[in-house]
Amino acid sequence: MIAYYNAHEGKDANIELIYSTPSMYVDAIAKNEIVWSTKYDDMFPYADGSTNFWTGYFTSRANDKGNMRRASHTFHNSNKLFSIKALDQTTPDSLIDSMMEAKAEMLDVVGVV
Repeated sequence: MIAYYNAHEGKDANIELIYSTPSMYVDAIAKNEIVWSTKYDDMFPYADGSTNFWTGYFTSRANDKGNMRRASHTFHNSNKLFSIKALDQTTPDSLIDSMMEAKAEMLDVVGVV
């Protein structure tokens, strides 16, 4: 897929896709001198020993994160059902159009969350 995109679509968009590794990512961050901010507000350290600490174990927005997981799960399952219905030759175009609109709306909502 990467080779096809680079040979056909990527030229027009001036974008090249590559298969990256974690070390390539870290090297790119270092090359661009990106500095990550320190986050203080979403962590609650938990010590289960004299030198053992867990950060992020107790985190805020736990309900939001659970809702997001469920919404993503529902979205991906609806994509599968949409594909089955769209491949059915007896499905009217008007139904496919309305499903596409609902799919786009759901993708926007999941993306915002």
